[in-house]
Amino acid sequence: MKHIGIYVANYSIDGQWLQKNEEKIPGFESLQSGKGAVFSERVLKKFIEEDRRRDFSELIGAGKRSLRTFSSGEKRKALLDYLLKQNPDYIILDSLFDNLDAQSVENLKTRLQEISKEALIIQVFRRKEDLLPFIERVVFIENKEISKVCPVEEFTANPVSEEKPAGINNIPEAPGAFRNIPKILLKLENVCVNYDGRPILANINWEVKKGQFWKLTGPNGSGKTTILSMIYGDNPKAYGENVLLFGSKKGSGESVWEIKKKIGYFSPSLTELFSRRNTALEMLISGLVDSVGLYQKPTDKQLVLARSWLKTLNLEHREKQVFTKLPLLEQRLLLIARAMIKHPPLLILDEPTTALDDESALKIVRLTNLIAAESETAVIFVSHRKEKGLDPQFAYELCPAENGSKGRVL
Repeated sequence: MKHIGIYVANYSIDGQWLQKNEEKIPGFESLQSGKGAVFSERVLKKFIEEDRRRDFSELIGAGKRSLRTFSSGEKRKALLDYLLKQNPDYIILDSLFDNLDAQSVENLKTRLQEISKEALIIQVFRRKEDLLPFIERVVFIENKEISKVCPVEEFTANPVSEEKPAGINNIPEAPGAFRNIPKILLKLENVCVNYDGRPILANINWEVKKGQFWKLTGPNGSGKTTILSMIYGDNPKAYGENVLLFGSKKGSGESVWEIKKKIGYFSPSLTELFSRRNTALEMLISGLVDSVGLYQKPTDKQLVLARSWLKTLNLEHREKQVFTKLPLLEQRLLLIARAMIKHPPLLILDEPTTALDDESALKIVRLTNLIAAESETAVIFVSHRKEKGLDPQFAYELCPAENGSKGRVL
């Protein structure tokens, strides 16, 4: 039994594609009649939708907290546990380690090492560091076709380049200035959060000041998503705590929308919101008017600024192309630029490198570093990974404990 790695870059395939093309994968043909299991984002979304409709999911069973309250990493671990209980002859793992903390990754690698003695493992991966240690050969996929098959030793012999990728230039200037912005943009003071009696955060104290570059990190379930929802979202837990945004206590008068105008925000899930046939240029301009897509004729000044950002991203040739048809990396770059186009006082980038290959992740990191260095915007970069080349000034780590996660500045 030779375990297989499927290396993809710059676009997505999933377990469904693999099952349709299994006869093309060397070493997989003999298992076409076997019992298989697929771990993928597509499968996970089906369980999340079931949980939403029925307030119940097979992943976790009845009588437990809703799957929707799980962090991204917790959801992925629950799906894997469920699939492995089915005792499959083979299992397809599509981007298994996305959104998982370092310790969870190591635990899963150890567990899968044992499983590999009984079942064939087919791993779809984009980051070289994610390659499972028992994979014996690597299949390269380009344009959804097999382009190369090689022994794992040949694949690992070529290290990931840490050179700064070309194609991202200096960022455009701000179109205007935000007024009456205090030095301290965000202040959490002795913040404690519980859900259904379960402690999540305990006495969190954190300040983010103008122009600072932070990385927010911590294990799965440590409360990163909770903190972000208290800052940017409408999490009711924020209104009973000392959460100050731009000098005002959350819930003291400013609406959520007034706060959001001062915060640029990116999450991979945002891509799903933009289903209209807006072009890349229109997508950037929509960030100037705070709309999901563009519904009005842009001004000449807006067009000039948006085209400047396209030049910065080396995407001038995409100006008239439909955003939803673009490669994943280009969508991410455009959405980050959309969030930054007004130079907001605070920019939050939530797992911006998820599901990207190494070269694409380096481009996201390069853009983030430029934004932090060439603007007065404070940046919070949220990630489980130690991204090569990322250059934050500070890091705030959430450390789980029995009475809720504590926080510390690294």
